[in-house]
Amino acid sequence: MKFVILIKGEDKWAELSPAQMQEGLQKYQAFAARLREEGRYVDAEGLDAKIVSIGSEGVVTDGPFAETKELVGGYYVFTAADWEEATAIAKDCPALQYGGAIELRAQMSY
Repeated sequence: MKFVILIKGEDKWAELSPAQMQEGLQKYQAFAARLREEGRYVDAEGLDAKIVSIGSEGVVTDGPFAETKELVGGYYVFTAADWEEATAIAKDCPALQYGGAIELRAQMSY
């Protein structure tokens, strides 16, 4: 089965020094490398955002905004046998060390 980790928040990231940010990036790279070594890696990317307000004016506002706790900042797609295994893998995602939250979803095939 394919699973997706959606990375949200990471409130502590803004407080890090450049050296600490570099260390954090290395943790993300190591997480991806581990998935590759285990033959689980499918895809991963960081995401940028624009907040689109669809109303009578269809206003497009530049974002992201710090107060947006639900902002998805990146994702990993990987394979696992089942939800239990996917959950164990997701618990190692570095986002959890930086005040972030992760959302784990199973990818559905149609």
